[in-house]
Amino acid sequence: MRVEIRYFASLKDRAGTARDELDLPERATVQVAVARALEVHPKLVPLRAVRFARNAELCEPEELLADGDEVALLPPVSGG
Repeated sequence: MRVEIRYFASLKDRAGTARDELDLPERATVQVAVARALEVHPKLVPLRAVRFARNAELCEPEELLADGDEVALLPPVSGG
């Protein structure tokens, strides 16, 4: 199956791109997608306090993905 990974804020800078399309095995989880993204972009390591969203809704790493899903990596936000 194919999923889109989106990187935001500092993760986008570290990856050098805003998005990737990745081929994953059927029944892959968000965690599997993130692991593949780390293989493609080693500068993303370590991921600290990053939240994940599947199709624009926050999710846990164990959530199953479907073909065509979008996974977003969301770093912590600060400011005021």
